[in-house]
Amino acid sequence: MQSQALKYCELCGSPIKGNGITVSFEGSIITVCPACYAKIKKSAKITDLPKQTQPKKSIKPAVPKISSEVELEVVDDYYKLIKEAREKLKLTQQQLAQQLKVSENIIKRFESGKLKPTIQQAKQLEKILGIKLLIPVEEGGEEEEEGDFTLTLGDVAHIREGKS
Repeated sequence: MQSQALKYCELCGSPIKGNGITVSFEGSIITVCPACYAKIKKSAKITDLPKQTQPKKSIKPAVPKISSEVELEVVDDYYKLIKEAREKLKLTQQQLAQQLKVSENIIKRFESGKLKPTIQQAKQLEKILGIKLLIPVEEGGEEEEEGDFTLTLGDVAHIREGKS
């Protein structure tokens, strides 16, 4: 398991190495990669996220969580669902961006299918728009069904070498 969640730039969508740079840009607080920050630094202001306060210790002993958490993934047609729900609620992309605390560009990229929302963003979108974007990941996806054969790079190498 990973000890740190992988972060993505909220402008370009590329993975961020390290913490990234949190800025106030176009009315939203977003985390960007150094390359995007270099492009927007004239109109963006670096902000510090409020530090999470430590929860008060409860009197009850902590009960260990059972690791039966279901792994979720975003549905394939998320972009259609987001756009239709936003239009149905008569929200502009800018209004939705403000509620989600991201830039309007992120909403445009979600609706065009160029950027997939993170699980956290998808949960927020579900609450704001009243739609279902997350589905459980199906287990056993490694087993191949008959007739569903896909070549791997190793298979291609063997075929080219005449070892098939």
